[in-house]
Amino acid sequence: MKKKILMLSCCLFVLLTTACGNPKLKDGKEVVASVKGKDITAEELYDQMKENYGQSELLNMIDNYIADQEVETTDEIKAEAQDEVDYWKAYAEAYSMDVVEFAQQNGLNVNSEDEFLENRISYIKLNKAIENWVSAQLKEDELKKYYDENYSEKITARHILIEIEDSDKDGSKALAQAKDIIKELKETDKDKLEDKFIELAKEWSDDGSYSEGGLLDPFMSSDVVKEFWDGASKLKDGEFTTTPVKSTYGYHIIYRKSSEDKPTYEKSKDEIKEALTAQKLDEDPYLQYDAMVALRKKYKLSIKDSVISKDYDEFLKQLEEAKSSNSNSNSNN
Repeated sequence: MKKKILMLSCCLFVLLTTACGNPKLKDGKEVVASVKGKDITAEELYDQMKENYGQSELLNMIDNYIADQEVETTDEIKAEAQDEVDYWKAYAEAYSMDVVEFAQQNGLNVNSEDEFLENRISYIKLNKAIENWVSAQLKEDELKKYYDENYSEKITARHILIEIEDSDKDGSKALAQAKDIIKELKETDKDKLEDKFIELAKEWSDDGSYSEGGLLDPFMSSDVVKEFWDGASKLKDGEFTTTPVKSTYGYHIIYRKSSEDKPTYEKSKDEIKEALTAQKLDEDPYLQYDAMVALRKKYKLSIKDSVISKDYDEFLKQLEEAKSSNSNSNSNN
């Protein structure tokens, strides 16, 4: 959905500016270029550009207009767009290029940094318009099902991960090391237990959290593998697992630091909508097209040009065929 420069606007610009002193044929048509034995008129140029780019560029204009109506240009969106531009700048500098030149080489027809920023703002707003449409289609039972399956109490914990190395085929060395760590924790006074856990995590853990003493962000059951959740949820705050917890990552020793009650459905609803919307867009590659087709209908799109109208009808037909084919393929799989 990258925004391209609006070629139809360029076409119109060509037609409007040809009146400024360009020669005319006997029938009144304006000449934009000529070669020996051939005059090329503005009308011919427009017709050719319309045939090649008409549908896509017209839809770009329409979709950006719809996004402007559906989504306000907030300071947050402007900041997000600026972050994107800055990210592209850093990439461009790595290749000793100007960011505008770099953007052009990556398919964006922009001619200045300000134009690039506006391009990113339009791109973000269009995505948000699609996300808002998908979110509005979600049913209450879908939301509640997601809540029941993914929400639980929230636990804050530390852990020590002992990975199973390739040379340790049966995992016995990793298991023995995990047991030694647990033994050392058992010999530690309760009031010094967390400090000792932090020390051992920094020394032995193979997880990226080792530098923070194994501290993890607060998590629910849906955020971690089942084995880890089962181990952590059985503990009381201030306790640790006295048996190594095995998962696909290796052996864990878990220290439960604190916990929060399961958030209510009403308080979680917006978060659930956001998660489900992202999930649906990720799972269905055609959903974003459905969203834009529906939004165009909402704004009563009517294409007057017969060539572009025919192209758009063909596009909708091909879209339905592709969706049907994809659905049948998934069913067979």
